[in-house]
Amino acid sequence: MGKKTLYFDSFCGMESYAAVEDGKLTEFNYESKNRVNIIGNIYKGKVTDVLNGMQAAFINCGLERNCYLSVEDLFPDKNKYDGGEVDIPAELNLKVGDEILVQVVKAPVGKKGAKVTTALSFVGKYMIYMPNTPFIGVSRKIHDPELRKNLIFMGSKMCRGDEGMIIRTAAPYANRREAGAELDYYRRIYRAILDNFKKAPVGAILYTDYPLFMRVLRDTLLSDVERIYVGSKDVYDRLTQIIKITGTKVRSVVLHDKGTDMFYDLGLSNQITGLVSPRVELDNGAYLIIEKTEALTVIDVNTGKFTGDDSLEHTVYYTNILAAREIARQVRLRNIGGIIVVDFIDMDDEKHREALTLELEKALENDKTKCNVLPMSKFGLVEFTRKRTGPSVATQFVRPCRYCNGTGVAYVPEMTILKIRAHLLDLLSKGNRVVCIDMNANAADRLLTWRELIEETQEKYPLARIYVIPHRTYHDDHFTLRAELSSSFPIPREGVQLY
Repeated sequence: MGKKTLYFDSFCGMESYAAVEDGKLTEFNYESKNRVNIIGNIYKGKVTDVLNGMQAAFINCGLERNCYLSVEDLFPDKNKYDGGEVDIPAELNLKVGDEILVQVVKAPVGKKGAKVTTALSFVGKYMIYMPNTPFIGVSRKIHDPELRKNLIFMGSKMCRGDEGMIIRTAAPYANRREAGAELDYYRRIYRAILDNFKKAPVGAILYTDYPLFMRVLRDTLLSDVERIYVGSKDVYDRLTQIIKITGTKVRSVVLHDKGTDMFYDLGLSNQITGLVSPRVELDNGAYLIIEKTEALTVIDVNTGKFTGDDSLEHTVYYTNILAAREIARQVRLRNIGGIIVVDFIDMDDEKHREALTLELEKALENDKTKCNVLPMSKFGLVEFTRKRTGPSVATQFVRPCRYCNGTGVAYVPEMTILKIRAHLLDLLSKGNRVVCIDMNANAADRLLTWRELIEETQEKYPLARIYVIPHRTYHDDHFTLRAELSSSFPIPREGVQLY
């Protein structure tokens, strides 16, 4: 794999991030600045119900639904790490009315509330600090046995009392002073949380994780990053300051300040919007079909236009290998979790079948999220699991289409407006003075109340005139833009001036 190029932007109350390797999008995430992603948040909770038969309890954390606490989630999964033993209790020592500290480990899904744990953890660059879990572990991505042994010894010497830590992939690149400074920082955070717990009301948030761009910097080995593009001056200033303080070597950090949408201007918009398409083209003309069902995600591999130049077996094997690599990229990009079943093209050679499974496992090793691959079945199906780490991209981008009784999807209004923003800024950057936006009436209502977007556009192009024309007959995500260089552009009477 080539070196990464990272992209960060902040606009209209949203933060976004993308990573590209060899011209292909490998990571993408966006979230609202109001911290919709609650994973990692620490709350003061109150026990509302204890289920002794299930060794679980429901906790009121001030969220829309009560959270679920299970005895199975009290300690880290020892199968993922090398380390010492931990005595896992057989039951929860809780009763209704108890006030406890809990941390969200799994976001709410559908009608299910968030999943929480009392084993708090703080994710740093070099370690995951666990203030009340006496366990030392090492990331499974550190393979050298002697190095793993030394890191466990170092961790055991650094911890006190019931403290524990999981040593991360970046730890071998840090010296003892840097690791110690990070550990002391999270110790101070934990002490502050304990102090605030005593006086905080039930449901109070006592800790939340860093903004998106800081989490990416924390979790990325910047030595593998060739260039960083930033579309926001505020994020650019903070990012360059962090890089300077930490002494990290990055070839260049570029501020994209052309008054346009960075992803649109740099040619990434099509790859981003393509993340909701069920069809994914492969480089050789073959393609994948990705379909989400209630219980699992199904991926079908098709040869498409590719006929090959060799035997049928080698043509199929080559296509399947390309598909395995692309599947690993797509599940990571789309943040697909749970059970995933892949229907590869049938192959007769048993060695090819085994090699294909190994190729999928190898491709999934680059995923930060835990994956578990099973051998290929006699029907040519490969099952693997990927730990859920929040909503998939599809659930954030689209919703069931109201015109086809749920058989298709349409972009959520926010995504439609962000697409409009990209085209609008592009037109204004070319000198147009008046722009008319024809769009769905419901989406227009959302646009007219999106103050951050209006203020951003007005600040960049104060002399422009923007009009929104709502249409009751337009599909939810359909829109057109008309632009004129002069201010004499005729405006329909039903048009609403944006600013």
